[in-house]
Amino acid sequence: MHLTGGQYKGRKIITPKGVRPTLSNVRESVFNVLYSYMGDFSEKKFLDLFLGSGIMTLEAVSRGFFATCFEINQDVIKTAKQNLSNLGAQAKIMRADSLKFRFGDEEKFDVIYADPPWHYSYENIILLCQKHLFKDGLAILECEKKKKPDILRELESQKSLELFKEKNYGRCCLLFIRLS
Repeated sequence: MHLTGGQYKGRKIITPKGVRPTLSNVRESVFNVLYSYMGDFSEKKFLDLFLGSGIMTLEAVSRGFFATCFEINQDVIKTAKQNLSNLGAQAKIMRADSLKFRFGDEEKFDVIYADPPWHYSYENIILLCQKHLFKDGLAILECEKKKKPDILRELESQKSLELFKEKNYGRCCLLFIRLS
């Protein structure tokens, strides 16, 4: 797998076994939407709630974001650290469950990206986005298409968030959400 943009574009990335990496066309789409929405990424904060293959955090770092990510699997963390070292890049990797982690009340992010295992409930993810997204930030929820109606119902129940954009790729759906 290779990075699709930014300073490290084209660089090969090692992926851990047993994870579902985000496809290159989906990654490019995410960052194209983010760029058209917010422009330059330098000085902006990217939160990856489920590190997985690490590719989204690495893409964010390559494009200039300061990235924070969460993972509980030590082997996945080791691979991510190796990739960062190979690139000469940095990100803050937290070995913790992102949905149980106690963020400071004032901790905010420009982008919150969530691609959990597809059996997860998105209720706590949406609540976290509501609390820790900057006013002009975007949250991106990657999900299986069949989960989209449930997520949209949950989103509608939260009056402070709204669907900004939606993109579909095969079984995958990207929901771009912002504060209303």
